[in-house]
Amino acid sequence: MASIGTPAIQAVQQLLEMLNQVDPENDSRGMQQRYFSFALFDDRGMLSRSLDGVDREALYKAVRSGLRNQVGRARGSIGSVYRNLSADDIKPLLPAIYQAIRDPAPSGEMFADSIRVEGLRLLAKHRIEEGILACVNYTRHQNPWDSQEGTPELMKILLSYGTNAQSVIPGLTKIADYFEKDEPNFPRELMLMKAKSVRETILAIEASTDTPKLIQLK
Repeated sequence: MASIGTPAIQAVQQLLEMLNQVDPENDSRGMQQRYFSFALFDDRGMLSRSLDGVDREALYKAVRSGLRNQVGRARGSIGSVYRNLSADDIKPLLPAIYQAIRDPAPSGEMFADSIRVEGLRLLAKHRIEEGILACVNYTRHQNPWDSQEGTPELMKILLSYGTNAQSVIPGLTKIADYFEKDEPNFPRELMLMKAKSVRETILAIEASTDTPKLIQLK
């Protein structure tokens, strides 16, 4: 279906409805939903480049359901929705996006991080208060693989909150100490890189004069 291109767009509404259908008893990992997510939202999916003309309520239901999929890669495909919705159109999805950051997919760990980091960027962009602590928690419990590259990106997200992030400085200090002294099975020089990034961010937050107005999720 995804390879057919434009002529297949007429089936989008039905595919969104089918993505929303789950059968936990016979399909506990949501494999059917996984492939609908790929067909619709993955890099070459039918809706990967544009959501023009797509019924918003049907889309919202499908995204909320897809973000609960048990497989990290399936959730990751939904990142294109984050990029293709306007600021106003994405607001109804922010609680589900936040939940997908807090509760990672139990399967497909290698691919589970992308949608969570995209979600953190989105919460910061919309000045969502809950994104501050979510970013700190994710930094501490992120997949160690290549985390020396991921940690500076997370610190950029956190720093965008300005003085609002001062409340989590004690938690950041503990994370820096953990990276520097206690993280198991990780190269020492990369541990120090991560610790340095966190400590530099603490100093930047302390020196910040920017206090963007925050919004709480309801």
